Amino acid sequence: MTFDAFTQQVRALMDPVACAKGYNQTGVDGPNELYEFVKTTVGSDAHALGEIIYKARRYAAKGDPVDVLKIAAWAFLILKHKQEPQHHAAPIDAVDA
Repeated sequence: MTFDAFTQQVRALMDPVACAKGYNQTGVDGPNELYEFVKTTVGSDAHALGEIIYKARRYAAKGDPVDVLKIAAWAFLILKHKQEPQHHAAPIDAVDA
């Protein structure tokens, strides 16, 4: 598998779910009102991080590769919302690894 194929699978997972669940009508690159609401209510990205941890534990137990795609999707949402203009965090490439 190539990285492009992997990201295409993540997009194929995210786009229909975003529309079906009413998160947004423009696919993964559009605004995600539910994510923003949860982040604002909780005060952090804790929900998304919890989803990543849950999916990682479930993948370790069951080995379903869809869980890895879901981990990537949640990670994308965290980065996307951290880099939006109203968020004054440093760009990801400016942070030391």
